[in-house]
Amino acid sequence: MHDITVRKVKFEFPDELDDILPGDDIDSETYRVGFSLTMPYLEPYLIRTYRELADDISDPELAGDVKNFIGQEAQHFQNHRRVNEMIKEQLGADIGDKLTAIEDELDADYRRFNATKSRRFNLVYAEGFEAMTCAMAIATFAEAEAGNGPGRFGKWQELYAWHAAEEIEHRTVAFDVYEHFEGSYAYRVAGSLRAQAHFHRYVDRFQRVLLRSLGQSTRPRRPPALGTPRPLYLRTFKRSYNPANIEVPALCNMVLGNYS
Repeated sequence: MHDITVRKVKFEFPDELDDILPGDDIDSETYRVGFSLTMPYLEPYLIRTYRELADDISDPELAGDVKNFIGQEAQHFQNHRRVNEMIKEQLGADIGDKLTAIEDELDADYRRFNATKSRRFNLVYAEGFEAMTCAMAIATFAEAEAGNGPGRFGKWQELYAWHAAEEIEHRTVAFDVYEHFEGSYAYRVAGSLRAQAHFHRYVDRFQRVLLRSLGQSTRPRRPPALGTPRPLYLRTFKRSYNPANIEVPALCNMVLGNYS
């Protein structure tokens, strides 16, 4: 069993989210908010996907990893849901309603996937998402270690640092479950690309609404660190890829230590 700890963390956000919209970087902030808005729907989708197959996992260590993965994801989306509601309130009813309408479409997509798509489809979607976010999390920590982090480090950044660290900690689970049940390399590549495209279409839609609300060009702008540097991302599609071989950044372990 991998060392995956379920940390029950409830972030206390200030009434005025003054490090969000606008923060120090409109591109980064709108992308981060768009990403955060997906979490209360994406992560319950992953939880439903793994709960459906939990009893069919024949490897007890993997079954334990899945249980802890579910526990971590539940903590993530609850914190994101709280801060998302605060952000929408901060933006006003008109913008909030537009974002909520997109959220409803995303939720419907994920519920439809669980209800009508094959196990194979849902497992490769989960693996494609987790491979991408692990690469993004490692890139985020590399940027921070290089001194290129946000100018202000408030509760918003603290939430993201904790979430990114746990994405790295549970990086093996989706891959191992996919290999346990499916294992097709070609389908993993094709399915991951399809999953990532679906996910980022929604992030882009959220970002367009946010940029328009700030009087900015509505062309979605993905910052390099958050858009995943190409080498980190491309290695997830190699036949030899295995997230267990990824070296965990020292800063990641430091962050995790703050919540143990």
